[in-house]
Amino acid sequence: MVVREATMENAAEVLEFVRAKAQFDRELGAFAGNLGTTEELIRRHLFGPRPFAFALLAGGPGPAVGFALYYFRYSSFQGRPSVWLDDLYVHPVVRRQGAGQLLMRRLAELAAAADCTHIAWVASASNAVGMGFYRKLGATVVHQAGDAVTLQIEPAGLLGTIGPAE
Repeated sequence: MVVREATMENAAEVLEFVRAKAQFDRELGAFAGNLGTTEELIRRHLFGPRPFAFALLAGGPGPAVGFALYYFRYSSFQGRPSVWLDDLYVHPVVRRQGAGQLLMRRLAELAAAADCTHIAWVASASNAVGMGFYRKLGATVVHQAGDAVTLQIEPAGLLGTIGPAE
């Protein structure tokens, strides 16, 4: 299994992952809204002349089995960027086979290369499996409001927790 950066040709696949993640979140009770995104919006905003976000895909030959959607933020006080992980999703039938760890490792490598202070994201406290995965990675809870838990980890700490790529 490998992780690769999504390209314009993967816009439909990225959209399918966004839909799958939204359905997963609905089942947890963490998302009740309507999806407003389209393949065209993904093409424009992830793969256009000025990308606002980026996507990673995990898998072998053939369709990807997992994805991460992220973007960079900048702190004027720190004078350094950080990464916001907007979505991390692995198809249920292939969970616990390393795709999530590979996606997080690649994200940590990108964050370290960009001199980022940390990677942060929000997860649902009711997602026990996901929360266990994040704790295993070494993430810390920095805020909780109801079911929404904000976690973060330093790129170097994440790389040290996951270990070398295979």
